[in-house]
Amino acid sequence: MPGTATAPPRRAGRPIGRRPADPAGVPTETRILEVAERVFADRGYVAASLREIARAADVTQALILYYFGSKQRLFETLFKRRGLEISRQRQALLDELLSRPEPPTVRALVAAYLRPQFALRGGDEGGTAFVRLQARLHHEPDELALRLRREVYDGATRNYIAAIGRAVPGLDPADAHWRMMFAVGTYLYMLSGVDRLDDISDGRFTTEDTGEVLRRLTDFLVAGITAPGS
Repeated sequence: MPGTATAPPRRAGRPIGRRPADPAGVPTETRILEVAERVFADRGYVAASLREIARAADVTQALILYYFGSKQRLFETLFKRRGLEISRQRQALLDELLSRPEPPTVRALVAAYLRPQFALRGGDEGGTAFVRLQARLHHEPDELALRLRREVYDGATRNYIAAIGRAVPGLDPADAHWRMMFAVGTYLYMLSGVDRLDDISDGRFTTEDTGEVLRRLTDFLVAGITAPGS
């Protein structure tokens, strides 16, 4: 399971261009992360600039560099801030399922894997932005995106694949891995905010109800994971 993210080393000297105290008491460093999360979610890593983030956060670029060192370190810090917490929650839910006398069902495993992600969808503005940022990660530079996914998500995901393999008698390891990757791709699409259910159904059906999305998605993934082997 990935470890806890560590903050980048602070530079010597006083911060330059310190932002006035936030009325809500939010530390400047946290405020920069929150604003950067929204900018990266809207623009993507490549297109977003420190100048744009600084302007939106009402600080100088020098102050951002003081706290984070570079645009890449800023992106990595804010991604790991929520991503590692999602993995921690997933692992905790899996551990709880495995501690029960009866082995977990595939439905229970799928629901536990999805729950931390979908909790963000209906949460605060930052959580919603992070959901979109994750979907964008697949379109960012390969070296950055692949490394972040490995560091943040791979540990817990591998543990779920192993648990699914045990929950489906006779499931080939290749099928277990393929089907988990299909599951990841499907839920990221449904979280991205670009699904076209409303258009395709002429407005009869929408994905506005997170609970309904989660229920229907779980049904779909359970059917796929437990389907006859290929």
